[in-house]
Amino acid sequence: MDAGLLGPGTVTWQLHADPAMWVAGIASLYLQALHPRAVAAIVQNSNFRQDPLGRLRRTASFVGTVSYGSTEEVERAAARVRDLHRTLRAKDATGRTFRIDDPHLLLWVHCAEVHSFVTVLRRAGYRLTDTQVDRYYDEQRRSAAPPPSSACTRTKCPAAPAR
Repeated sequence: MDAGLLGPGTVTWQLHADPAMWVAGIASLYLQALHPRAVAAIVQNSNFRQDPLGRLRRTASFVGTVSYGSTEEVERAAARVRDLHRTLRAKDATGRTFRIDDPHLLLWVHCAEVHSFVTVLRRAGYRLTDTQVDRYYDEQRRSAAPPPSSACTRTKCPAAPAR
């Protein structure tokens, strides 16, 4: 069977199976919302107020597919999200219209998610060495779309101060 983007020997497969990932997912949404354009995009393009759990489930489903799905499933899910984001716009606090698929905004959202996952799981008692965290960040760079970025590492991530 096609092991997909990451595969069973990865830190991602181990971490993402932990039940604390639900808490980590919620934490990542809060951290992502600290970016003014990220929160504007959600407020203006999402039904999260009417269905917050649905929003979380859709995000969790995407993360699950990217983590555990076959290559074809990952590509299909990523294309669906890219196609959706490509059509969406929002206005920031200055009234400027911006694209939801702005690469810097997507990098913030992805790094905030990854940082939250590691931070929450460590606080929940999941033992992770710095080497495992580096491997996880490496794996998550592969799962970032579009494009994979080397900007997010354990010591350099827009959402995380260096240790």
